[in-house]
Amino acid sequence: MSRNPVYRRNMDDAPRPVAAMARAWNDGDEIPLHIHRRGQLIHAVRGVMRIETADAAWIVPPALALWMPPQYPHSMSMRGRLEMRTVYIAPAECENLPKQPILTEVGGLMRELILAALEEPLDYDDDARGGRIAQMILVELGRLQQRRLDVPMPRDERAARVAHALLMEPQIDLGLDGWAERAGASRRTLARLFRAQTGFSFAEWRARLRAIDGLARLSAGQPVGPTAASVGYASASAFSAMVRRNFGLPPSRLVARDVSRN
Repeated sequence: MSRNPVYRRNMDDAPRPVAAMARAWNDGDEIPLHIHRRGQLIHAVRGVMRIETADAAWIVPPALALWMPPQYPHSMSMRGRLEMRTVYIAPAECENLPKQPILTEVGGLMRELILAALEEPLDYDDDARGGRIAQMILVELGRLQQRRLDVPMPRDERAARVAHALLMEPQIDLGLDGWAERAGASRRTLARLFRAQTGFSFAEWRARLRAIDGLARLSAGQPVGPTAASVGYASASAFSAMVRRNFGLPPSRLVARDVSRN
């Protein structure tokens, strides 16, 4: 991932503190490292997003959204046809909101508020429907509940190349020796970098990534068998056991929890 973010103007010049935008993306589309002056609640009603910062990555299905603070460098890639619904929040309204990215559930109320905001003009009347919708969005943003489904990313360029490649294709199974050769590092060095910079061994990190990626696929409607294969497991039972080891619950329970809240 490039270390020099570009500035994207999206909604930064909107005349009101809250602005909503809808946009469609195609499978495989990417947005390179960039920043916005406004904070964002990044949500998709269809498709799955991969969002990456220097420190972490998230795989975001329709049941979830990612809060991105103002001026926070991030990149994105799209899996499947993506229908994005993003809310942009003026910096002054972000003072009491999280200063780090937060993965959160998108409940029915927030989803409907976003859709309602899209129906309003950007210069909505603060004392009319648009203003009330904006105020409710700010209230709900103040109640964000974090989901600990992040994948910590190493900062060393060699380890980061390996991590990014697996983020894009988690089913690849080269083993530590194979990845070390690709990265131009020794096996011992690569193992040390993952442990020191992510808090996980390489095997633990890859298992966490595969679990999170698989849960996102299930949440987006992919059956468990193809999901297991997509993240490198020979059977649904092996995938389910790995998810349980990482998060203490089987995939069916974790996905059902997300669905029941929306």
